[in-house]
Formats: sequence, C-alpha cells, structure tokens
Amino acid sequence: MTIQPSPWFWAPQSSAQTCWQEWAAETSAWLKAQQADVRDALIVLPVGAVLSQARQAWAAAVGGWVPRIDTIAAVSESLAWSWAPEPMQSEAGLPPVTLDAVVDRLQAARSLGSEAWGKQWAQRDRRGFEFALDQVVEAAQTWVRRMQSMAPAQRPAYLDHAREVLGVGVPQGPGGRERLLLAWALEWAGATAVAGLPGDPLFGLRPSALVVVTAGEAVSPGTEIHLTLGVMSHLAEQGVPVLWRSASGGALTPGLPRERAPLALPCGNAEDEAQQAAAQVLAAVNDGRTQGAEAPVALIALDRSLIRRVRAMLEGAGALIADETGWLLSTTRAAAVLTRLLQASHPRASTDDLLDWLKSGWLDWAQDGGAHARPDGVSLDQATGDLEGWCRRHGMLGAWGLQVAAKVPSEQMDDTLPAQLVPSGRQAMPASAACLWHWAVQVVEPLQGLWSGKRPSLRDWLQGLQTALARAGALQALLADAAGELALQSLRFESLDATEPGGGMWAGLSSQTRLDGPAFLRWVSTVLEATTFRPAAPEQAADVVITPMARAALRPFHAIVLPGADERQLGAMGSQSGWMSTKLREALDLATPASQRAAQWDAFSLLMSRPGVICLHRHAQGSEPLEPSAWLERWSAQAGVAIGQALDVRLPVSVKPSPVPPPLPSLREALWALPAQVTATSYEALRQCPYRFFATSVLGLREQDELEEGLDRSDFGIWLHEVLRSFHDQRQGQLAISTEAEDVQAWLDAAQRVIKETGLDRDSQRPYFLPFQADLDRLARAYVKWLRDHEEGGWALQDAERIEQRELQVSDELSVRLYGQIDRIDARHQDGGKQHLVLDYKTGSLEGLKRKVAAPLEDTQLAFYAALSDPQWVVSAAYLHLDVQDVKQLDHPDVERSAQVLLEGLARDWTRLHAGAAMPALGEGSACTYCQARGLCRKDHWTLQEVSA
Repeated sequence: MTIQPSPWFWAPQSSAQTCWQEWAAETSAWLKAQQADVRDALIVLPVGAVLSQARQAWAAAVGGWVPRIDTIAAVSESLAWSWAPEPMQSEAGLPPVTLDAVVDRLQAARSLGSEAWGKQWAQRDRRGFEFALDQVVEAAQTWVRRMQSMAPAQRPAYLDHAREVLGVGVPQGPGGRERLLLAWALEWAGATAVAGLPGDPLFGLRPSALVVVTAGEAVSPGTEIHLTLGVMSHLAEQGVPVLWRSASGGALTPGLPRERAPLALPCGNAEDEAQQAAAQVLAAVNDGRTQGAEAPVALIALDRSLIRRVRAMLEGAGALIADETGWLLSTTRAAAVLTRLLQASHPRASTDDLLDWLKSGWLDWAQDGGAHARPDGVSLDQATGDLEGWCRRHGMLGAWGLQVAAKVPSEQMDDTLPAQLVPSGRQAMPASAACLWHWAVQVVEPLQGLWSGKRPSLRDWLQGLQTALARAGALQALLADAAGELALQSLRFESLDATEPGGGMWAGLSSQTRLDGPAFLRWVSTVLEATTFRPAAPEQAADVVITPMARAALRPFHAIVLPGADERQLGAMGSQSGWMSTKLREALDLATPASQRAAQWDAFSLLMSRPGVICLHRHAQGSEPLEPSAWLERWSAQAGVAIGQALDVRLPVSVKPSPVPPPLPSLREALWALPAQVTATSYEALRQCPYRFFATSVLGLREQDELEEGLDRSDFGIWLHEVLRSFHDQRQGQLAISTEAEDVQAWLDAAQRVIKETGLDRDSQRPYFLPFQADLDRLARAYVKWLRDHEEGGWALQDAERIEQRELQVSDELSVRLYGQIDRIDARHQDGGKQHLVLDYKTGSLEGLKRKVAAPLEDTQLAFYAALSDPQWVVSAAYLHLDVQDVKQLDHPDVERSAQVLLEGLARDWTRLHAGAAMPALGEGSACTYCQARGLCRKDHWTLQEVSA
C-alpha cells in the first residue's frame, strides 16, 4: 500500500521546541479523530537523539498520557524475546546472515573455500579471492536489509524477481563468475530471510495507531527508516490507522523577522577552513552562553579528516564535545598496539618494526618479569633508545636475526647458525638493550611459532595474540582504555572461552578457519577498519555536538556550522563501486547514489531552515580548484532567501618583529659543560667550526642513523680494520717466516673468518657484500706487497687498535684529556735509536689524503695521534690508503712539529672556551656540506653583512 506523507513544515522563525510542540498538538488531534487510544499508540522517530525532545513537547503541548515514542530499533529489540528463526533451508549448509561483517565473512570464506574451484582460486590469487568474499558478503547483507523491510509473505516474490534480474540459469558470458557469486549471495540471503529475520515481530504489532516521523520524504532502501515505512505499509493493510509526518523547511511566516539567516564563508585551503570552522563554533558557543541558550552548537561532519582537525582545535580551546561520528578504530593508538605487535612478531620483521612496537607506549616491562626483567634504574624508553642507537650504528636490519648471547668461537662457526652474531668488546650491545631484546623475544614467542606454522586456526592466532599482549603488559592497558576495550571486543577476545555467551558459535567458526600470518594480519586490519570508535559523551552538557547531517535534522541547536560545503563534499553524486552496479541496484530496489543523495538533500534543506547556519567551503584542495556546492544556490532559489557572507571571527594577534641574531653560544655561565675529554674528531670540529663542536661535543647531539639495506664504504672500512687486526695477530704468532703467497692466503683466511663473525655471509647481507668480496684477492696481494716492502725497510708491527690517553695541563686549574684509538704503530731500530711510525688506515679518496698531507699544519688527525704517543719516542706518521689497485703510504712531512703546534693551539682554545668565548658558526665548504648540525646554526639564513651588523 502506498502512503503519502503529511508535510510538517519547520518555519524559519520558529524554534525547534515550537515546531515539536506544534507537531505534538497536531498528532494528538489526529489520534482523537481516529478514535485511537493514546496509551496503545506507537510513534516512531528517525533517530534516538530526538526522543527526549518529542516526549517533552508532548508533555508540554498535550499533557496527560504520553504514547510510546521510540525508534524502530528499540521497538524491535523489545520484541526480540518473542522471535525465534525457523530452521534454515540452505543448499550450502550455511548459518544465516548475521549482518556482522566479521562473522559473515568467515562463514562465506569457509563455504566457498571448501569448494574445489574456491580452494584453487584462493591458492592462485589470495587477494582476488578475498576481494570476492567482500563483495559476496556485502551483497548478501544488502539483500537481507532490503528484505527486512518487507513483510515475510512478500519476500518469495522479491527473490523470484531478483533471480530473474540476475539472470540465474542464463548461459554465462563476460562477468559470469561475478554473477554466479552474486546469485550465491542472493540464495544465502534468501534462505536467511525465509527462515525469519529479527525484525519480523514488528509486522505482528497491532497498535491503536502508528505515527512515523521522518526528516524529508526521500528514503534510502535498506535503512531503518525504510524498515519503518515497510512496517507502516503492512499495518495499514491490516487496518491500523497510520500517519507519516515528513518534516521539511517551511516558508517564512508573514510579519515575523527571520533570525540569523544562513551565511556562507569561503576559505583558502583545508587548514584555513579548519581554523575558520573552529573559530565560528567557538564564537557561536560564546554567543549562546551570553544569551543563556541551553542548546549546543552543531558541527556537521561531512569531511572526516577536516572534522578531526577542527575537533583538535576545539579541544585545545577547552570546549566540551560530544562526538556522534567518531573515527575508524584502526586509526587509534590501541589498534596500533595490536598491528605493530603482529608486524614485529614476524620472524623476518625488520628492526624498524620492532622499534615501532617498543615505542607504542602501551607496554609494561615489569621489574619482576623473570630472567629478562627490567633492571633497576632503567626505563623502557631508555633501553629502547639504547637498542635503536646500537642497531642503527651497526646496520642491524633484522629484528630477530641476532644472537645476543656469548660470542661463539670462530672455529665453531658454521653455516648452520641461523642468526647473525653481534659484535663484542667496545662494539657490544648495551646491557639494557640486550635485556630488552631478550624480553621482546619472550613476548613474541607465542606468535612466532604461528607465523612459521602451516595455516593455524583463527582461534590459535587470537589466543597467541592474547598471550603476547599479556606478556607485554599491554592487555590490561587496552582493557582500561575505551578504544582498546572496543578493539578487543571487535576481535572477539571475550569469546575465546566457549563458556561465554555466544562463545560456542564463535569457537567453532574460529577453530575451523585457517589463516597464514599475512592473512591473519589482513583480517585484523579489516576488522579494525570496519569498526567505528565513538568516545563517550561528557558528563556535563556539551558545548558542541559533532554529528552527521541526517542526525542533526529535527534537533534544537543554537547554531549549525557546516564545513565542507563544496562541490566534492556536499551534494556530489557518489560513485557505485563493487559488483552491484547502479543499474542492478535500481532494478532490485536497493540503495543507489541517487537515493542517498536525495535523502541528503532533504536533511540539508531542513537544516538550512534553522537559525545560525554557517556553510564553509574552500577554494582549492591542494592544486585542484573547488567551487561552492551547487546546493547552496539551489536552496537559495527555492527558499527565496539570499545566503549572506559570514565574517572571519578569528581573533587577530599582533606580533612585534623580534630579529634573532646568529647563535653565539658560550660556556661562561656553564663551565661544567666544557668536555673533560677531546678526540681527534671533536677537536677537528672545533677547528673547522666552533658551533659544530658546541652541538656535537658540548650538547652531545647526534644525527640518527637510518636502518637501510646494503653496505657502504664505511661498513667496508670497519670490516677491513678487523681483517687487518686478525691477520696481524695470527702473523705475529708464527714461528717461521712466511712467503708472499702464504701471507696472501693468510690474509684471505682472516677475511673469511671476519665475514662469518660479522654475519656478512648471511642471506640478508651476502648480496650487498659481493661487490667488495669480488676484489678480495687483489686487495690481499696489494696489501701484502706493500707490507713486505715496508718490512724490508726495517719496520715491524708493534701494536694495533691501541687506545691512548694523555692529560694536557692547560693551566693550574684547567686540564683536558686527549683520547684516541690508533689503528697501528710500527717500530724499527735505526742509527742507534728506535723509531715509531703511527699509521692510520684509509679507504676513501686518495686525492683528499694528498691535500691533507700537503698542508700538514691543517691536518688534525695524524698530529693528534702523534701527540698521544709517548713523549720519549721519535715518531713519524702516515696515512695508509688501502685500495685494490695499490696500497700507498702518504707520509706526514713533520708530524712532531705539527703535534706541538696542535697542543699549543688546543691549550689556547681550551683557555678561551673556559673564559666564555663565543662559539660561532664559521664552517665553510665541505665542513658545512657534511655537518650533522647543519640547520641548527641557522648559518644558511644569514648573510655575511647581517652577521657583521
């Protein structure tokens, strides 16, 4: 039966309370005309947010007995006790469609995956099969919602019509597989509907009268309003008096002025629109407080990302917010804890994955956690920082490909060792980091076994995740957080125990569903993305209500701020994605972009009739220009009301210019910060640029290394230093003099030992080391040739990788300690005395080294190492450039004099720093190009003239 709506005009000059009271009086009069008992009458409203408004209006305008005023969902829930579904007749043997996307998807996956073609499809194209599952479940749920608004007797006819439209039984052509799966979804939905739906008791209601209230006449199929109209039509056929009141914006009442007509406010871009929207909301809140208005300000959510930005500004301003839209659960910190833990538990997880999880902020590394408990005085953040710094320094890319135990002797090394050994000695992992790493291994252990298993069940995955969260101390933190509790509920953690209500069905379904690691991670992400988190409303009356347009209609608000009123957000025709095309939806009377757009227009036109509406739109989205929504002009033409221009209500702030001079840090007031120790690197920084020394040595700032795959020249240099040390240690212990060929072989043997010790032969590093390994023979021969020529001159290795320290007394009250590690010290006896040669290995540019020794007083490194040597020595110094073409020794012409000049300069510099001398940014050229502190000094922002001024 077709029922025409009775218009309910909302006059622009009337408040929401007045409109509701007029409705109550008119409805009461209609009930009396129908001789309907008010006590047995049922009034159904579109949303629960207007229930109190309608009941109060009835009490104020009519008085006496108040009829039942409720939503269709609440009425259906109150009748749930009287309904039980009949046995479902499904050829696929599926349980009914539950309208729970998680459960229905698992049921469809189990059914389709049990077919031979489905199993082959899933093995051949896992992503394609999962996309098809999404389409099947969406189609089945769409049909169930559509048939829910029909009386049970009408559903078989609809199913026959749907089968005819889908062409069931027609020979298949292009898109045949998609049509077959849609037909399967239709039969699944049809069997569910025929067996009975939870809303079926609604069609058995027999109130004395039924009144339905909607915001506009346009109704999208499959919604609660559509169900309400379906029940109304059925009751009308059964002789129940029915009334459909459709609210719409009314015309101006003659003689009454319109209060606060709609305004529009153009904005520059998204950030400007967010600022303007927040300012308009705050201005409206302040205006309402001034006038004593009890109604809040509505912020209409059209653009979710924009609204989140506006919400952050409003919270910063101290406004009380009730958010009825919320945001995706997957964007919350609680969801990040779950997904990061799963990613970090992968046996091949990267170090970045591990660090992301450790930094999630929801972990509790307890001090009573057994063998790997948190040490006293060590925090989780501190240990994570130590672990990150060590991994970045050593280029450790794999989170779990390490052996942080005691060092394995080189003779026991073999290819069966599955992990990469960490360095020992000065390069060893800090104790706090090693303890944290072992604790993390213990936490992820329940999940790592599942990653390597053969498609464990979903139940096993969830139990493993629950155990890992408990070990990490994050489970209790999640339960104490609103979003965390919702995340655990969405993943059905409470149903893991079959004794819980509903746990039996879920236990069976989750036990039969098999997922590998990537599939489980995608399943978790899908569940979190399909769930919306809505924060709890404040206990006090909210200043601002964030709500969608459909829920804002019919409610009292002091003002309505509508950002996003541009051509892309307001009134744009949405596109229909998926297998169910717009044409198919129209033929089957399903929701289409056009029907959804019509419902949005009704809600928009009703909102525009309210006082204090401000529509904001931006001129551009990035580089794409945007026009205001055509609906603004359309409404203005239909209502005969011009939309005015809103003012920018942001408060201007005047800031006086305050030029900042170039930084000139000084230790005059902080002499304690003057380093007590200096190295060759730090003193070279002081000589090149005092500000660089201040940033790196005084403040201790360091640029964080990146965890990148591959090896660079610095990694090769570190490895080569260790090879040379190992080679000479073994060579020094030989009793017989070796030949050149034996030395080359010994060098190559030492190289292979170091390759294994450092893990460069592992799968993760071997490909990147191959370019260096290809030249090992040539490098060995070049080095041995230089070494034998060097030894013919009487030189012999005395020490390698030697740490030296020397105290320099600058004055009676001031001293500084020189510290350095010398790569190599050789010695020889000549002319009745002993000479020493300091060698520093280099693998970089040969030309750069030549420029250094050409200006000996400018070279810091060799002079510094010479100054560290025993003052009684006759010392010389040289760079040893190591290259596969040739190994060259570049001698310093007069290193003893350079060392003396360096010590004198160091004493002067330290005296000046102690006296409070400024440390300006004086670096030039390459000193700035490769400076870690570049940008802090602001040198690039000042000209020489400005600095001089």
